[in-house]
Amino acid sequence: MTQFRVTAVGGNISIMHNVKVYYFPAKAKAEGLRMMLAYGGQEFEDIRIPKDEWPQWKPKMKFGQMPVLEIDGEQFAQSVAAARYLGREFGLSGSNANEDFNIDCIVDHCTDIFIRGATVTYETDPEAKKKKQELFAKEHYPGMLAKLEETIAENDGYLANGKLSWGDFYIAGMFDCMKMMLQMPDLGDKCPNLKALHERVLALPKVKAWAANAPHADY
Repeated sequence: MTQFRVTAVGGNISIMHNVKVYYFPAKAKAEGLRMMLAYGGQEFEDIRIPKDEWPQWKPKMKFGQMPVLEIDGEQFAQSVAAARYLGREFGLSGSNANEDFNIDCIVDHCTDIFIRGATVTYETDPEAKKKKQELFAKEHYPGMLAKLEETIAENDGYLANGKLSWGDFYIAGMFDCMKMMLQMPDLGDKCPNLKALHERVLALPKVKAWAANAPHADY
């Protein structure tokens, strides 16, 4: 286990106490949470558990999975739910129910993309893996990514409501993982709006300062 204590950047405006994020030494589903905590000026412990140590940690984790967001000793699981919670805490939710609905809709659309990628990534049969990838690359990814690109364009470079939200952090955190899962190292070229959104989130001052000192992770 590797543990990092992340201090608030640009003044401590923490609104929670004893915050921890548990995940593997990767970005993926936890990166958006880490970036949001940095954005909110929230101190937290960034706990990264190697996969060979996961079996001993699994029984200790909420629902037996990660990422886990822990606040004052209480564990909360499910990455999208945790992102939505942090969005409310840091002013990154919609201003009304309709705007919240818009954020949820596009995040769920992205989750549909991730699920297909994960189905291929974790398929153990080589032939089945190949067939699934060919099917998704031909029949699913082009249209789904086109809709994502279109939505970002319609919202002035953001996922929803024409402004920064927790959804932007969640998807930006998954960007490198998407490249791997979809087997698209050129994802940024195919989806320039998504790439620009990713870069926009990383350019936020507190996020940029945090990222400069964050442990390296490929995806």
